Amino acid sequence: MIVYAGVMFLLSISLAFQYITALVFLVLGRNNPYARFVEKFYEHHPKDWYDKFMNFFYIMNYGVAHRAYEKVMTKHDGIKGKLRYLGLIFIATVVLAIVANIINVIEIRLTS
Repeated sequence: MIVYAGVMFLLSISLAFQYITALVFLVLGRNNPYARFVEKFYEHHPKDWYDKFMNFFYIMNYGVAHRAYEKVMTKHDGIKGKLRYLGLIFIATVVLAIVANIINVIEIRLTS
């Protein structure tokens, strides 16, 4: 049970960082200090364990939001791209709410 709680805690922290990153990109755009800071975490050719760990950290905490923003904004520039990115955030929120409710129902049935 403690391992399960630890894994759920780490996943929730990762999702919180993803949402923070997504909202910062939505409000401030790509050219801001936070985006430049986040881009430096990822190494295309990791050499040692530290680079591999930082790639994992990047993907878990920032990568999905950062890559999705880059893809949407290169395809659709300006306000149209921001609205599409906001739609992606909304869809992700709905999917996560559904998954959270399913996990909650499973936990309740297993503990009762």
